[in-house]
Amino acid sequence: MAGSSYWDRFERQRVSRRRVLATTGTGAAGLLLVAACGGGGSSGTKTPAAGVKTPTGAAGTTPADAGPPKIGGRYKGVNQGAWGTIDPVVSVGTSVGIMPKFYNTLISRSNVDPKFVFYDLAQSFEQPDEATFIFKIRPGVKIAPNSMGIPERDMDALDAQKWIERIRAQKESILRKFTEPWVDSALASGDTFTLKTKGPYAYALSTIGRALGGCIPPRETYEKNIDLKAQGAGGGPFMIKPGSYQESGAVSLDRNPNYYRKDEKSGLKLPFFDGIDTSLITDRQARKTGFLSKQIHDYGAQDAAEAKDLVNQNKDLHIERSPSFTFIAFSMNPTRDPWKDDRIRKAALHALDRKQFVDLIVGEGEGKPDGLVHWPTGPYAFDDTELDQFQKYDPKQSKELIKAATGNDTIKVKITYPISDIQFHNKHLPIFLKQMKDAGFDVQEDPKDFTGWLGDYTDVKYDASLSLNQIYETPEIALDWQHSLGPAGDSHFAVGVGIIHPEVDAAIIDSKKARTLEDLIARVRAAQKVAYEAGPSFLPIMSWYAYTNYWNFVKNVHVLGDTGTFLSDTWLDL
Repeated sequence: MAGSSYWDRFERQRVSRRRVLATTGTGAAGLLLVAACGGGGSSGTKTPAAGVKTPTGAAGTTPADAGPPKIGGRYKGVNQGAWGTIDPVVSVGTSVGIMPKFYNTLISRSNVDPKFVFYDLAQSFEQPDEATFIFKIRPGVKIAPNSMGIPERDMDALDAQKWIERIRAQKESILRKFTEPWVDSALASGDTFTLKTKGPYAYALSTIGRALGGCIPPRETYEKNIDLKAQGAGGGPFMIKPGSYQESGAVSLDRNPNYYRKDEKSGLKLPFFDGIDTSLITDRQARKTGFLSKQIHDYGAQDAAEAKDLVNQNKDLHIERSPSFTFIAFSMNPTRDPWKDDRIRKAALHALDRKQFVDLIVGEGEGKPDGLVHWPTGPYAFDDTELDQFQKYDPKQSKELIKAATGNDTIKVKITYPISDIQFHNKHLPIFLKQMKDAGFDVQEDPKDFTGWLGDYTDVKYDASLSLNQIYETPEIALDWQHSLGPAGDSHFAVGVGIIHPEVDAAIIDSKKARTLEDLIARVRAAQKVAYEAGPSFLPIMSWYAYTNYWNFVKNVHVLGDTGTFLSDTWLDL
């Protein structure tokens, strides 16, 4: 895999007792937050500027920093599907890409570039022991003007406390899987917010620094019982333009005049954009046409060939390349027939020729087959030789397992899926259906529009589903799909194989208690082996390198994964 020396370099590092459990993520760098920030002991006190750069990923891309920045212009973005909701405590839709623009997080370390740490609401952090996280709150993080009755005051430690309290109180909140089993207390005292866990939890900081669940609304939204599904206000770089939000997937954001941060190099006040206008365009060809006519400023190319072809045709474009921490996956419901039977799930496991998906969809070198933990997470994932041992493509074995379970050569199964081209879904589908048929599965297709599919998927109203997935920058959620309570910890989206094999649940929970980097890697790998033995209920297929085309007037584009969504120092040279 390209970039393997990068991961290997971090894998060889050792983590001292004082630096353990800062966070987890890509490669083996995940526990190195404090070390990466310059906090040689227990405290990471340096505050990186928003303009810190990460290298661009593809030959032929423009430099990340191209001349002095300029203020002004509106960025024209695009969304491929409905937002779902912009309530940051419960949202799982595409809105995770815009909520960081008007809310704040405490701190966020990039899992794509673990040397990059973004200190936002917290200006510093220290960890005196493995269960205590102390955040010094930054003064001057002022809430944007709004029509919600929320005063334009500084965000403070009490906002962080009330955020955790709401998560704990609201059953459907995304981070309850963190707060319920792991959080002991969350208390504000003056300008300090202290979070204590019940013991070592390897993913603590990684969890609270994500766009998914880690955005902190002002406490007035809870005190006034304000419905956040279609409105929001915070201390982030932008604010929602009144009347612009559409649940279907469009929104306009204006610059927050109260935003606290300045660009370190130029001294200019951030954000650089006057605003961001995001439109809903679900059809790929329409997105491409809109991009080439400059109605939108970026285009997620279908593959490397398309991205490079566009640049060859128009020298005013450039490319950003990055590993994609997402995938299409096949999810089976082990509480329903026939997926209750270990043999049928294992038949599906061996029915999939994942290399064929890679070759036909993105091409050799632009993706790799996934195991239960996807390959962009580095040493947590199994290599090709190991995957051949655990999930070898063998349709003959699949048929034998079906025969042993049913007495028949084939088995009828109902499989739902969204009608979508997001994440190459439309390309995965025909390959998947043919491979399942070749392995003895008689598939009854149940296609649905994206919104209808997401509703059923959320409530686990399916026998099996070929599914889109969020960005998982650590191995935690990838493993949690196998847990009896599913990836959200509340039986939404999936019920994992752990519901019939408790040893799977035990191995997953054990993996989260790691105290060192090496221990975490070993436990994550051990948990995957337990799930393979049981017959996993969730099968990631492949991950790939993502290529995004930009117009050359879009400057200082970051490739930082989830963390990059909180930044505001990209600018337009129009």
